[in-house]
Amino acid sequence: MRHLKIYRAIQMIHRNGSIRQAADVLSVSPSALNRSIQGFEEELGVPVFHRIPGGVELTAAGELLILLIDQHMVKFNDLLAEMRSLQDGVRGTVAISLGEDLDAGLLIEAVAAFERDFPGVSVRIVPESSAARLKARQVDLAVLSAPETDEATEVLYAQRVPLMAWADPSLGQIAGIWDLLAHRLILPPEGTGSRAQFRHVLRRHRLSEGTVTTAPLSQMSTLLAQGARAGIAPVCALRPFATEPKAEPLARPLSLKLGDVQISVLRAVGTPMTKASEALSLRLQTALEAGAG
Repeated sequence: MRHLKIYRAIQMIHRNGSIRQAADVLSVSPSALNRSIQGFEEELGVPVFHRIPGGVELTAAGELLILLIDQHMVKFNDLLAEMRSLQDGVRGTVAISLGEDLDAGLLIEAVAAFERDFPGVSVRIVPESSAARLKARQVDLAVLSAPETDEATEVLYAQRVPLMAWADPSLGQIAGIWDLLAHRLILPPEGTGSRAQFRHVLRRHRLSEGTVTTAPLSQMSTLLAQGARAGIAPVCALRPFATEPKAEPLARPLSLKLGDVQISVLRAVGTPMTKASEALSLRLQTALEAGAG
C-alpha cells in the first residue's frame, strides 16, 4: 500500500501546488512529505516536481505520471466499493441477465422481493438469451433456459420446468397441438430453450410452427391480449392476468403436453459473489422450485 500513499500525496501536492499545504491536508510534516516524494523520485529515476519559489509544479514526467495516478485511483476506489459490498451486501449493484423467454412472471417477482429486502442495492436487469454478458463479467448472474455451459460458467441451480401453452379465452376448444397451429402463435425468440423445446415437440408430431409472432416473454401478455392467438412459455414465467380485479383472465393455460425446459441460474467461474448476488440467486431458486410444481 506504500505506493497508494505516495499516489495520494502526489495528487494532493498537485492540487494544492505546495508541499506545505498538502502536508497540512494529509496531517504530516512538510519535511516528512518532501522526503517521501524525493525517495519516490529517486526510485522512479526522474523528478516529478520542479521546486519553485512559493511551491512546486509538475515536470513533464510528472504530467504523465499524474494521468496514470488519476486513472489508477479511480479504478482502485471502485474496487474498494466492490470489496465493501462483498462484506455486507447492503449496497452497490447486482446485475442479472434473464433469457428472453424468462423475463416475466415468477422470476421478475423474485427480483422485486429482493429489491424490498435489499433497498440499498441497485438492480440491473438485462435481456440476454446467452451467457455472453456473464462471461464478459458484465452481469453477476444469468438465468437461461437450456444454456450451453463450459469451463467459464458455473451452474448454481437448475430446475426442469413444464412448457405451457396459453390462449386467448375467445379461442374455441383446443384439444391438441394441431388446434394451436390454426391460430397465430406468440413464441419466444430463437436461441432460447423454450423455442427449441417447442420446435422439438412439433418435429415429433411432424408439424411446423405456422403463423408466428416472435417476441420476448415480457411482451407476450400484451400480445395475447390482442385476441385470437396463443403463446408458448415456461409455466413459471407467464400467468393468466386480468386488466381489473374480478375481471376474467385475458389468457388461460391449456392442458397440452409440451415437455419440460431446464432453467439454470449461472455465475462466472472465478468471480466472487457478493452477499447481494447470493441472496438474489436464492430467491430465483425458490421461484423456479415454485414454478416447477
